[in-house]
Amino acid sequence: MMTLVSRLRAAAHFDRLRILGLCAHADLTVCELADILDLRRDRIVRHVGLLARADFLCCEEHRPLKPGDKDGGLVQLLVDLLPLCDGHHERDLQRLEAIQSEQPKGDSLLDRQIDRPNWSASP
Repeated sequence: MMTLVSRLRAAAHFDRLRILGLCAHADLTVCELADILDLRRDRIVRHVGLLARADFLCCEEHRPLKPGDKDGGLVQLLVDLLPLCDGHHERDLQRLEAIQSEQPKGDSLLDRQIDRPNWSASP
């Protein structure tokens, strides 16, 4: 029970929920998350670290975050609870689309940020 409480506390932050919402839609780098969320990179790194320690995000160096296998659906539940009509979430997704549309064909997010880890949410 305490593990669940600890994990929920890690997710219970406005910016961390925004990160989970974005990472559920795409594999993103810290730089891309910072641009989309209009937050400093060091703040994104801190939030992502907390989410990773709580098994909401999984990071492989130079690779996107991959869904966690031991999650039990908690991340997907949290992402599903994000209100689509919320102005912040809606704007974040629009910024994500803009970044993806700027990406040239054949160019991956990984190619552009090879020296930085990427992040995505566990389903």
